[in-house]
Amino acid sequence: MVPAAAGGGDVFVVVREAGERTAGAARALAAAELGADAVTTIREVPFAAALRRGLELGVEAGRDWTLCLDADVLLRPGGIAALVAAAEAERRAEPRLLGASGHVADTLLGQVRVAGNSLYRTEHLPRTLASGEFHAHKRRPETHLKRVMERAGHPWRIVEPRIGLHDDEQYFRDVFRTVFAHNRKHARFMPYAARYWARTAPGNPDHRVALWSLRIAGMIDDYAPRPGPGVDENVAIDVRQFAPDLAALLTPAGMAEKAPLEASAISPEEVARRMEAFAVSPEFLRDLPMIEAERLGGLRGRIAAMRGRSGPRAVAARLAARLLRAPVLRG
Repeated sequence: MVPAAAGGGDVFVVVREAGERTAGAARALAAAELGADAVTTIREVPFAAALRRGLELGVEAGRDWTLCLDADVLLRPGGIAALVAAAEAERRAEPRLLGASGHVADTLLGQVRVAGNSLYRTEHLPRTLASGEFHAHKRRPETHLKRVMERAGHPWRIVEPRIGLHDDEQYFRDVFRTVFAHNRKHARFMPYAARYWARTAPGNPDHRVALWSLRIAGMIDDYAPRPGPGVDENVAIDVRQFAPDLAALLTPAGMAEKAPLEASAISPEEVARRMEAFAVSPEFLRDLPMIEAERLGGLRGRIAAMRGRSGPRAVAARLAARLLRAPVLRG
């Protein structure tokens, strides 16, 4: 066993794979920090089944912490140690802590956010498994499970460390699937993302595909409306719902799907270099007040954020455009 952090006990990593191009690299990067015996990979669908199986394997491994890591996360050097150290600090204040998540540099969305990593305190996993709260129909099965456990007295914390890259080096088909899911799970991000991808698409094939995917997702919305208030629906989290390739989308543009990625293709030093070079998109920073207002206050908060940025006439124009599902011309 290799210690995850000074005084932080040891960690078992479960890489949850769903065909991501970086699955081998994700495992190799975790093993580079902890050793190969501390890392395993699972491939189960739907996601709720992978969630349960990952926790079961954590109990069987018997280490202090169980890190469930999505295969689209590329860990930076020392990323696990930093996450465990932050979680240990939280646990000293709250011994019943279920676990913690760190941040990632999301290269597809151009922002730093919480995604793809959940560090569980293994001693609380038997009770978590006994809850039976592993529902494939939930919009966010893992978030639902954490909320259930929080109500049972086991809180979850978001901690500061940036542990790696997210959604970098993926297959085009996974970019498509991810954007489709974002369009429904994170709709408040899509206005800025469309502008970000349009700006960067000429030099970034992933963003070119993302822009096409968003347009297709919007057309699908016209024929398959979003669920209404109070309806809990899984949103494109099951890879089996999608075609295995995007030839019809890529071939007319003279593009082809990416070749598989060798597990050793991305070194820890390369991840560190890319994280150092990563910058949050200016489109996201510009829209951040409105995004936060919508998250916290719904339509009323969004209107207030618009008014603060653009004045009442611009507010009226943007709201009218959204109601008509038409693009807004911005000066």
